[in-house]
Amino acid sequence: MLEKTAVVGAGLMGGQIALVLAMGSRQTFLTDTDQKALDKSLENIERYASDLHRHDLLQEEPSKVVERIHTATSLEKAAAGAEFVAEAVFEDLEVKKDVFRRLDECTERSTILSSNTSGFPISKIAAATKAPDRVVGGHFVQPAHVVPIVEVIRGEKTSDDVIKRTREIWLGLHRIPILINKDIPGFILNRIQHAMIREATFLLAEGVAGAEDIDLTVSLGLAPRMTVSGPLEQRDMNGIDLNYKIAKNLWNELSGSEEPLEFLKHKVEKGELGLKSGRGYYDWTGMKPNDVRSARDEALLQTTQEVLRRMKTQKYMPHESVPAGTRN
Repeated sequence: MLEKTAVVGAGLMGGQIALVLAMGSRQTFLTDTDQKALDKSLENIERYASDLHRHDLLQEEPSKVVERIHTATSLEKAAAGAEFVAEAVFEDLEVKKDVFRRLDECTERSTILSSNTSGFPISKIAAATKAPDRVVGGHFVQPAHVVPIVEVIRGEKTSDDVIKRTREIWLGLHRIPILINKDIPGFILNRIQHAMIREATFLLAEGVAGAEDIDLTVSLGLAPRMTVSGPLEQRDMNGIDLNYKIAKNLWNELSGSEEPLEFLKHKVEKGELGLKSGRGYYDWTGMKPNDVRSARDEALLQTTQEVLRRMKTQKYMPHESVPAGTRN
């Protein structure tokens, strides 16, 4: 068990990552400049822990894990003496660089500094420190306490030892580390996800189908198959020659927009931002965001538990990375 870990940023992802770290740390500090954000995050963490325990994905009593999480408005206090620090502030490169500059000054040389950035190159963030070799990417998928993978991104100067130790930490916390060897924007998950989102937005903007039908095509057509085999394994099963023939005819027809579509821009300008504003691609009027997210998380917990049980014997599913509570 780790002695001390810390998370910088008490947003949704920060709280979820803090819960994951607390599962294998004697103490985990969550820090933010806003005490109200910290208090709200702790409330969410208690709910997350209970949800995991109810689905047999947390073997300890939730209260015991939550008791190991402490809050602080001082980044220096939270990070001092930590073996591992995860940054989860909002996506602003300059803000992240300032966080890492401060972490570089207040932590031991042996401390691993990890960023949950969803797209900024790790090397640019690491450049703010005097020791870029100890900076690594650790990109989670929302909700981080449920989805078991974490992308471990090697920056240009990240040391082999830091990569090794980071993977060991996540495996010990029952995460599945996905090693990204090239520090490219978006890494793997967001590049694939945004390629799909770009095409889905294009189809909606062109009037090819409505939002509900596009989403159903993915959730009931693509998603169930993807839990059994990924896109590359599926091509092997169907035949790469067939994929090549289809690609020759289809790939040049796909949306190749290099900028967000005007359709998307107009949504933002009209204030149609989705769940938080009450309207986006769907009408969320009168719905409470926390209630909607809780219902989503509940369904995802059930699906994740079942998928992990089914996948754990497959060759690419390390036995030691199966989350607690899923082993027979």
